Amino acid sequence: MGWHADDEAELGRDPVIASVSLGATRRFCLRHRRRRNLKLDLPLPHGSLLCMSGPTQHHWVHALPKTRRGR
Repeated sequence: MGWHADDEAELGRDPVIASVSLGATRRFCLRHRRRRNLKLDLPLPHGSLLCMSGPTQHHWVHALPKTRRGR
């Protein structure tokens, strides 16, 4: 899944977004919208739950980069 923010109007001003990782470990990436050199990569192993809340969607975009094969 490419870079995006979950900022649709129907989710409200400051939505709480949960991301669950099932199966293989996946890399979850965050990048600041204005200061694009500000990045964070988080490995999410099977069973992980990552929650984003507050103004996260206003200031950051996130992605799950493609991999050639399962890890």
